[in-house]
Formats: sequence, structure tokens, C-alpha cells
Amino acid sequence: MRNLLAILLLFITLLGCSQKNAFKQFHLSSSQELAEDNLQSTKIVNKNNEVIAIVTALHLNKIDPKRYNRYEYFYVYMYDKNRNEKVNFYVNGMPALLQEELPVQNEFTKLTSFHSKWNRYYLVGFAKQQKNLNLKIQLGEGAATLLFKQY
Repeated sequence: MRNLLAILLLFITLLGCSQKNAFKQFHLSSSQELAEDNLQSTKIVNKNNEVIAIVTALHLNKIDPKRYNRYEYFYVYMYDKNRNEKVNFYVNGMPALLQEELPVQNEFTKLTSFHSKWNRYYLVGFAKQQKNLNLKIQLGEGAATLLFKQY
């Protein structure tokens, strides 16, 4: 009888947790939840293996496919030590068709809940792709690549 009571108590405890997920505690909207699932970060290093920038990219097509369907769209923000360096973006080896620098407060800020004046913000668009997206960010002599899987 004790074993049955212990098993029943354990079952009820686990059943009570099954209706919750990690996002419920943070009070995120559905678009913010999707943004967290499609957000990636990396470091850009130079030839001396020194970190010269930290980059975060969000694939917008997964967030709002009705709005972002003409191109492959990314919201990218980065902190780089030398703000004078030119940044270039590529997907699967193809250069960006659209590269717009955005102000600190922009329409995508609410998706990431991150905005600081020392970062640079971009909306970047590429030709539609049918395969996984290798987003390459090139900054001066350094570069980094993020893989976004298509599913």
C-alpha cells in the first residue's frame, strides 16, 4: 500500500508540471518565444584569434512567415570593438540583397528585449533558399558563420 501511495503521489506531482513550459515563467508573447528558438550568437575572431565582435542573428522568416516571405530576412545586432570596420553579410556564399542599418530602438527590439547604444543593428535580406542557411558575417579580417536549419 505504501508503494502505491508513493507512486500515486509521484504521478500527481509530475502531472502537475506537464502543462507548463519554460517560457510561461517569463511572460513572453508567442513571437518572442519563436524569436528565442531562432536566435543564435557567435564571436568573430581575427587572424590572431582575438575576439573582435560578438554577433547575434534572428531568422525573421520563422517568426512571421506571412510578412517575411519574399527574401530570407535576418535581424542582426553586433558589438564590435572597431565600429569603423565595414560589415558584409552572406548566405550560402551569396551577398545580401538588402542591408539596412537600424537605430537602437527599432521594430525588432521587442523580439529580443535587447537594445544598447554600443551595438550596431541591421535588417538583412537574401534571395530565397531551399536548403539550410549558412549566414556568414564578415568584419574586416574576421568572419563567423551561423547555421540556420530549414525545416
